[in-house]
Amino acid sequence: MALKTQQGIVIYSPAILGGEKFQGLIKQITPDHITIIIPINNISIDAGIDLFVNFWDNKATYEFESKSLTSKGPTENIMNIARPVTLQRVINRSFPRIVIKVAGRIFDHDGFHPKQCLIYDISGGGALITAMVNNKVGDLIKISFVLPGGEQFEQVGASITWKKHGKDNLLNYGIEFDKLSEIRRQKIIAFINSRIAAGKKE
Repeated sequence: MALKTQQGIVIYSPAILGGEKFQGLIKQITPDHITIIIPINNISIDAGIDLFVNFWDNKATYEFESKSLTSKGPTENIMNIARPVTLQRVINRSFPRIVIKVAGRIFDHDGFHPKQCLIYDISGGGALITAMVNNKVGDLIKISFVLPGGEQFEQVGASITWKKHGKDNLLNYGIEFDKLSEIRRQKIIAFINSRIAAGKKE
């Protein structure tokens, strides 16, 4: 696995935001450093801070240790970090996730009986949805939705991985996409990375 430009990353350090994770995007890679975009204002990162960085592909999540080489001020979104010496695979088949809050439709496993649903967040591997249906963990479903920007996903196969009661007789479901083509998965990941780069928060 190699780092590449336009790749989403997650950064954390005990010295920044109390150890809270925040997102970035790789802008440039040189033999000496990595230039990253951090679309968060009102925080400062001094040069010399030890960092932990996660990134992902369509098979796994990786982690490496780094150090901030240039500082980031409260109104600056660009900084440089050290290139890693080694990469460590930490999780298999994990994807970045962002909030989107878009309407969709949920179907039974045969593609019938559509019900309205709301997608609260999405990743290349699945989504969090809320709907007035009474499915069980392990049920196979299909879901249709349109990403902001117009990319349509019709009757994507999925399985329910967890279920929690919400408000107003609604139920929250975690779903995992099933047999989603890598072309369509990469479209979702590209959409997520574009939102991270733009600093979009729904």
